[in-house]
Amino acid sequence: MTKTTFEFRGSGLSLLWLFIWTTLATTFTCGLFFPWAATFFMKWAASHTYIGNRQLIFKGSGLGFFGNWLIILLLTILTLGIYTPWGICLVYRWIARNTEFIDEQDLPPTPTEPQNTRFSR
Repeated sequence: MTKTTFEFRGSGLSLLWLFIWTTLATTFTCGLFFPWAATFFMKWAASHTYIGNRQLIFKGSGLGFFGNWLIILLLTILTLGIYTPWGICLVYRWIARNTEFIDEQDLPPTPTEPQNTRFSR
C-alpha cells in the first residue's frame, strides 16, 4: 500500500490578516457576511493544502452557503442549540462537496509576452 503525504503550507501572518478583515466585515454587517467569511477561510485552507503533491481548491461560494447557514441558524435557535450537531454536519457536507484537487483549468493563466504587431516585419 502506497503512503500518501498530507502537507499544509499556510502561514500565520496570512491567516491573521484573513481573520482580522473577515471578523470586521462580519461584525459591521451584523453577521450577514459570515457565509462569505467561512468561504474565504475554506479557500485559504484548501489553497495551502497538498495531498501527495496535489493542491486542493475550494469552489464553494458565500451565496451558495447562505441558505444553509440561515437554516442552521434558525433551527439552532428554535431548538435551543439541540440542532447544533446536525448543523455542523451540514457545514462539513458543504465543505466536502466543494473541495477538489486543482486542475489545470483552475490555475491562473501564465502571462505571455505581448506581441507588438505595430513594429513587426
